[in-house]
Amino acid sequence: MSLDRFNQLAKKWDSKPERVEGALCFVDEIFKTIKEDTSNFNTLDYGCGSGLVSFALMEQVKTVTGMDFSTGMIDIYNQKIQSLEFNNISSLLHDINNQELDFNTYDLAVTNMTMHHIKDTNIFIKKLSSSLKPNGYLCIADLEIEDGTFHSCNDGVEHFGFNINNIEKSYKDNNLKNIIVKQLQVINKPNNNFSVFIAIGQKI
Repeated sequence: MSLDRFNQLAKKWDSKPERVEGALCFVDEIFKTIKEDTSNFNTLDYGCGSGLVSFALMEQVKTVTGMDFSTGMIDIYNQKIQSLEFNNISSLLHDINNQELDFNTYDLAVTNMTMHHIKDTNIFIKKLSSSLKPNGYLCIADLEIEDGTFHSCNDGVEHFGFNINNIEKSYKDNNLKNIIVKQLQVINKPNNNFSVFIAIGQKI
């Protein structure tokens, strides 16, 4: 999906129940897996979109910084912050393909259904890992290998899902430990069923 399409779709992004369900499922699994007090965690939500994951996280962490390359998505995200008067959530327009992330900054970095839009996923994982403090967690949810029919339009889609063995290898290559990679959910669509994985690792 191109940047223009993301901007156009931003205002109605939350209207699809499967997106809301997927975000909540992702967050729920994160906190089931991380068995420690997260109330002081500074958190990065990369590819935050309209904030479905961010706002599900906010009550269980100290701060959330949402980053996205779509101005339309960031505008909706900011409108939610203002209307709900949250003071522990902020946003930043960011293009990880061309910009760096601050090193050793976050206790938790999450990204939901974003990586298949990123051309170089190894650099993506490397940058997210580098942004973590020691013992911080990287959590990724995205599609397993699919046939290219998940999206109605593949403009801007760089990968038709991922082999979970390759994801695990990339985590190991970027100094992550205690790695868990498993199926998170199955998205049912009229044309097919699509498996979504979750990968969680801790920075050494």
